[in-house]
Amino acid sequence: MCKNFLNFLSQKKTFLFLLMCLFVHAFNAILFYFLGIYPLSVLNVFSTAFYIMVLLLFKRSTDSYIIFTYFEIVTFSFVSEIFSGGIFFYIFFVVGMISVVFYLLPPQKKLKHIFQGIGIVYAVAIYFVYINKICIFPEYSNLMESCKNEIGFLNLCITLFTLFYISNLYFFELNTTREKLTYSSNHDLLTGLFNRRFFEYIMQRNKNENESKYTIAIFDIDDFKKINDTYGHQAGDAVLKVVSKIIEDCHDKEYVAVRWGGEEFILFMPQTDENEAFCYLECLCEKIRDTVVEFEKQKIRVTVTVGMCTGTDLSDYESVIRVADDRLYAGKRNGKNRVVKG
Repeated sequence: MCKNFLNFLSQKKTFLFLLMCLFVHAFNAILFYFLGIYPLSVLNVFSTAFYIMVLLLFKRSTDSYIIFTYFEIVTFSFVSEIFSGGIFFYIFFVVGMISVVFYLLPPQKKLKHIFQGIGIVYAVAIYFVYINKICIFPEYSNLMESCKNEIGFLNLCITLFTLFYISNLYFFELNTTREKLTYSSNHDLLTGLFNRRFFEYIMQRNKNENESKYTIAIFDIDDFKKINDTYGHQAGDAVLKVVSKIIEDCHDKEYVAVRWGGEEFILFMPQTDENEAFCYLECLCEKIRDTVVEFEKQKIRVTVTVGMCTGTDLSDYESVIRVADDRLYAGKRNGKNRVVKG
């Protein structure tokens, strides 16, 4: 549930950030109006109108909105500090946005570093306003002095919340990307089965373990080239998905289904002797034979040929695969659509 929520926030991060900016400015416009600090209220009204316009025109794929928003925030912060004499700590917004813009803009945006440099210049300028007590509305000084601590604390809270929100999304996306990379390196992306590299890795890792008996079966889809030539490669992909799904769904939880390459699959069956494996594979082939693959109103019937071999020593699994492969091609030469054992 939490992961789904974070995924939603990640997908909508730009829109939600703009919405949050709209809320902050609308709230400040009302707050400063009731405090009687009208110049800041008017300034926030203009910013509120800006975000309403941006949200009405919003397109998820457009990075320009973030760039405009960045410059609106740092400019708004600088102008607000000139209005208030630098006592409301809008410098927090600028410092926060230096980090936020780096995250919200995609990696290929080389201007991100320039934007950050501009933000640093704005932060220094705001500090200059603060130490020199520059204020273009001195008539509001007493009012602003009476609420400077509360407004400054509010701006600090807004900045901390934004940084907390953005940093957690950043780490969530980083972990999600890492998980996707791990999945991609271990799985065949078309069928979702383990790939050959990962299968060989786990076999090499476990080759020193004692294994009483195990069976390796190699599946090959019969006349797969003919399917591609007749119905097209997309139909061939549909066939691969259906066959791999049957192989994966019908096996024991300890069995390992692998896309070996092209139209070939491997099923590793630990603690399974020859007779048990043969009966199981016969049922599996029958299920594939009885399945109709539907693709663009075409009904495609598929059969597989299987070569199998039983071993007793995991360190010798490569030899077992070679024997299973030889039996597979013997089955191909002798009519296909069958399981071949020793």
